[in-house]
Amino acid sequence: MNESERVVVIGTGPAAAAAAVFLCRAGLEPLLLEAGSGTAALGLTARVRGLTLGKFRPKLTQRGDLTLAGDPAAHLFEALAPGGLSNHWACAVPRFAPDDFDDAARAGEAYRWPLDYAELEPWYERVEPLLRIAGSRHDLPRLPAGNVHRTWELGREWDGVSEAARSVGRDVVAMPYAYGAETTLTRSGSAFNSYSRLIKPAEADGRLRVRYDAQALRLVWSNAERRVTAVVCRNPRTGSEQRIPCRAVVLAAGAVNSAQILLESLSADFPTGLGNSQGVLGRYLHDHPLAKVVLDLGRAVPLTPASYITRSSLDREPPLYAAAFMQWAGAGAFARSVTRGQPGRVRRIGFSLFGTMAPSSDDRVALAPNPSGAGRSGLVLSLRHPEQALTTLAQAKDELVGLMQRAGWDPKLHVYRVEAPGNSVHYGGTCRMHESPRFGVVDAQCRLFDARNVAVADSAVFTTGPEKNPVLTAMTLAARAADRLARDLRSGDA
Repeated sequence: MNESERVVVIGTGPAAAAAAVFLCRAGLEPLLLEAGSGTAALGLTARVRGLTLGKFRPKLTQRGDLTLAGDPAAHLFEALAPGGLSNHWACAVPRFAPDDFDDAARAGEAYRWPLDYAELEPWYERVEPLLRIAGSRHDLPRLPAGNVHRTWELGREWDGVSEAARSVGRDVVAMPYAYGAETTLTRSGSAFNSYSRLIKPAEADGRLRVRYDAQALRLVWSNAERRVTAVVCRNPRTGSEQRIPCRAVVLAAGAVNSAQILLESLSADFPTGLGNSQGVLGRYLHDHPLAKVVLDLGRAVPLTPASYITRSSLDREPPLYAAAFMQWAGAGAFARSVTRGQPGRVRRIGFSLFGTMAPSSDDRVALAPNPSGAGRSGLVLSLRHPEQALTTLAQAKDELVGLMQRAGWDPKLHVYRVEAPGNSVHYGGTCRMHESPRFGVVDAQCRLFDARNVAVADSAVFTTGPEKNPVLTAMTLAARAADRLARDLRSGDA
């Protein structure tokens, strides 16, 4: 292949992997740029029928070149290794629901997505088989059923909680998980690492190529051709830079890094960054407000499948403020259940309370001065959780305890802790999609308004951040964007 005709995918996380898979299906052979080493230690996960027996993964690191302009306790985590942050996640893969898009629309023009659930549904169907999901087949108002590999339903123990939850507009269901019911020994820190599960097999088959130690710095804009013609990357170990010619780019480096690469892509046409003609790039950053709750239940419940208690119906919540509950058991829970004579059953469980925040243009990432002029700039991070988000979490915690009490359980609150901004590691919104460039950086096809041969394909494009784990929807949008990009490249429209 002529190097100037290739499609470059920046990143190897879940969204990048989905984009690469669908580019391959369209007959292309993409080149993936990975900032980490091809020999990086990714960890080890051992699971039997959905129970995690043991797990080892490298420590998640905070970005060092960071200036905090918002909450001084905020965090910005990164993982410069194949698979990115998918080496550090719980593998929960709920779909967004119609309510999530309706909620955004009722909040006003600035928050309205340029697509809806009906547009994404067939793409969810195509992406979910990549994840071998264990989940429910019940289609619920706040959690549509997915294309699951194995059916996974909660036991009768949860019936009373489910009945109580329905009375307040919530539903209780088994959380869908990637590789959730599999027995597997995986050389990664999670049961589904996008590099281990999708990219590495495709690389071995020759369907794509991966260039390691290639940290993308900026895109090269040609004023004469009115398109991006190359990617400049840097070897983090040697400091050397390289220019990689391309016909198109799929930018899937994560919400923070994708925005930074565009901000660094300066030219006479785009003096403040490619895609930033309206000053929106890097703004509307959001991350799930997160609280940890640990309850002593007064009864034993199974470790798997884990329960998920959805957000309330829209008529019970103000626009863009909601919370849902994702059950977890903590490290060593199975071993403790064995020593107590009830293998796989526990009396103490935890919930992650994932809240939402109305995205604000004041929450953002911006470039910090780089005195050396070499490599990438530092970042200024401005991120705060609105007071309304914290109030929503506290109310949700009380409601959770109340639901269990009404179901006849005897819950005792053991821990309630609100995490600092950034601790969810569900960053999104910095290159948001919108019908208008006044409020967005990309259109409904995830293509830059300012550069039609560049697609942003990760959670950076989220217009709002519903209370669900973002990975599946990021992958779905990436697959859809890659498929459209491939078709436009063939027709000459990109």
